[in-house]
Amino acid sequence: MSMIGNFLAIPQDELDALYDESGEIAAVLDGEYAAQIIDIDKAWHGIHFMLTENSAASSPLAHAVLGIKKIGEEDVGYGPAHGISAASVKEIARGLNAISDEAFRAMFDVEAMTNSGVYPDIWDEGDDALAFLLSNFKVLQRFYTDAAKAGKAAISFLN
Repeated sequence: MSMIGNFLAIPQDELDALYDESGEIAAVLDGEYAAQIIDIDKAWHGIHFMLTENSAASSPLAHAVLGIKKIGEEDVGYGPAHGISAASVKEIARGLNAISDEAFRAMFDVEAMTNSGVYPDIWDEGDDALAFLLSNFKVLQRFYTDAAKAGKAAISFLN
């Protein structure tokens, strides 16, 4: 099975309601918002590793992939979903957009990723693996940029 990183932009008040009624998360993800969910395929762990290895733990970038606050305990694929406030979405968007393609490429460390067991263990493919990560990083940048412009919060989850 594959582990795919997914993201959904939603209004802040709806995210707040999910924290109170976390049993509704599956209905939200499978319901009216299902078509709006974006994914960064199996690149999620590589991107997360690159962002967290190259920034402080308190940096907004540390939460770009895996989110901030758990939404209940319901397993939505590979564990619970996590919410990201609209304010944090804006901070993450700024941080992601400050990373140029060249800077992202410079973060790619085959040895560190292999030694750390970063999923999906394709790092020895060199340029192809980096191209996979970069294309999905651009999807993530676009997601956060669009969500920030719309003033939305976000949900991240693995399935």
